[in-house]
Amino acid sequence: MFHLVYVSSAVKPFSESELIDLLSKSREKNAQKDITGILLYNDGNFMQLLEGEEAAVRQLYNIISHDQRHNGIIVLVAEQTSETIFGEWSMAFRNLTNKHIHEVPGFSRFMNHTLIRESFKNDPTGCWDLLKAFRETSR
Repeated sequence: MFHLVYVSSAVKPFSESELIDLLSKSREKNAQKDITGILLYNDGNFMQLLEGEEAAVRQLYNIISHDQRHNGIIVLVAEQTSETIFGEWSMAFRNLTNKHIHEVPGFSRFMNHTLIRESFKNDPTGCWDLLKAFRETSR
């Protein structure tokens, strides 16, 4: 099992219909490749965890990294692991733009800043807390 977590910024904000379309296509493609994970979106910022067989995850990330709809991509985590975090979903999703999102147990302000800052690359530990909090609230 391999985890890859990255952050990026949208070139332009995504509408709800664009997010739904992105999610629908991602789920279909990821299921075919046995890739699971979660995509978080907030105010033009993305954080995504991809998990699966390393070659498949790296191949998918290569495609994602060339997508012209976002830029400033920073890989926070790329590591072998023994556990899946979102094994039940081909791609879980949370739109953190919701004004009540701060009420979710375990919510972190991690996503309230521009995610392409170097500080996130230098200390990615906050991303794990955030991703695991959403796993627990999504069950």
